[in-house]
Amino acid sequence: MKKSLVAVSVIVVLGAAWTGVSWYTGKLIEQHMDEQVAAANSQLQSAYPKAGLKVSYQDYQRGLFSSKMRIVLQPEPAAATAGTSLLKTGDEIAFIETIDHGPFPAAQLKKFNLIPSMASVHSELQNTPTVKGLFDVTKGKSLVTIDTRVSYSGASSSAADIIPVTYQKDESLLAFSGGKINVDVDKDLTAMKLDASTDSIALTSKNQWGQLEKVTLAGFSMDSDTKQGKFQVGVGDQNLTVKQILVNVDGKDAASLDNFKLVSKFSENGNNIGGQQDYTLDALKIQGADFGSAKLTVKLDKLDGAAMKQFADNYNQQSRALLMQQGQIDPAVYQQQAADLLLANLPLLLKGNPSISIAPLSWKNSKGESSFNLQLDLKDPTATPAQTQDQMLSQMVNKIDARLTIPLPMATQVTTQVAQLEGYSADDAAKLAQQQVQGLAAMGQMFKLTTVKDDTLSSNFHYADNQVDLNGQKMTLQEFAGLFGILGGPAAPAPTPEQEAPVAPTPAPVPAQ
Repeated sequence: MKKSLVAVSVIVVLGAAWTGVSWYTGKLIEQHMDEQVAAANSQLQSAYPKAGLKVSYQDYQRGLFSSKMRIVLQPEPAAATAGTSLLKTGDEIAFIETIDHGPFPAAQLKKFNLIPSMASVHSELQNTPTVKGLFDVTKGKSLVTIDTRVSYSGASSSAADIIPVTYQKDESLLAFSGGKINVDVDKDLTAMKLDASTDSIALTSKNQWGQLEKVTLAGFSMDSDTKQGKFQVGVGDQNLTVKQILVNVDGKDAASLDNFKLVSKFSENGNNIGGQQDYTLDALKIQGADFGSAKLTVKLDKLDGAAMKQFADNYNQQSRALLMQQGQIDPAVYQQQAADLLLANLPLLLKGNPSISIAPLSWKNSKGESSFNLQLDLKDPTATPAQTQDQMLSQMVNKIDARLTIPLPMATQVTTQVAQLEGYSADDAAKLAQQQVQGLAAMGQMFKLTTVKDDTLSSNFHYADNQVDLNGQKMTLQEFAGLFGILGGPAAPAPTPEQEAPVAPTPAPVPAQ
């Protein structure tokens, strides 16, 4: 009997303790909501400065084991008045939040997750007038539901499910298979891991020629592991894959891009930021013809972190001010002022003497591989202001090394395929392509821009210390500019009739059968 009383007493004590902790957790969550909302707004302004939006919470109802509230996205009053917000005055996008208090939230216990947590939050999109059209499409269901576990450290882990959607209006049809997004964020919202995927998105509509065109994106996935570095500039790794982008016209496959991938890696090294982006495409097919594969590698190095932060802050602040005037000034003037803002702040990015390399940009088919390689070393131009255009180039550019190689059979094959798409027969397309490629090669040699050796067209360019080396020809920058009549240099004399390259005749198109 005594043992039974002891067991009951233990259960009562544990139940009381759990209740007390759960109540306290709910109170703690409410006390920190203003802090979390302020952090979210700061991130929103940093990532989307032109959106003109703000986040708030409303209708907080705290219970013993769970609480409820609304998270609301609304326009900033000033932006809404100026007409620069993505939402109008009175619009709101809201999520209904159901919060299960820790230390063992009921929602996590249902998943047999026994890790102590501050809270588990279930979020669903609310049917407000702003998104009523979306709920009509989803037949009254929330397009997205999110389940989030919040740890006592303040970090969170979220899993979002997007439901499948089929929507038709007139002759347009959207078919979406649904998707998943998982996000882990630290307490300061400065480090994030994300992965997202969907099987397919397809849009069918009439094109400008009245044909029924269907564009399908299949096998999309992405993941990232990023953080804000010491200069509050995002660094980390990102990967994106699309298995296929298919364009179908009137029931026939017109074009496809197969297995596109992007791999991006950026990191800090002392005061500098550098990284690399690799793009690959396994195949481009047009009307059944395989045009080949492509790849591109871009490397950026010695980007000054503090200067990048200053550039971002300056540009975002100035562009927001300009955006407020968008409806009051001529569109052409607005575009020019936006371009001027970018150019005015661009020198900040040159503070660390950055370098850019492309190694390579290549296109490959069954007849060969063309490639372009570039090494561009820049320098800070603010030390000695330039007085002329050529001085500006020499003060901003330390060195350029560029090399282009194009196998003539490879170029001929591509040109033949293009001619066949335009309606030429196979024989006529091959003849035309041969003439065009040979003509371009001859013209490049005539102007000494390219050379041809071993059936390969190539060009080599080197610049440093105001000296240019073009395919072995050494000259000053001003002399090089004079070849094209740029930078104020004298235009090169026109070639004599004997020097002119032969112009390939253009056969008449083959009539459609």
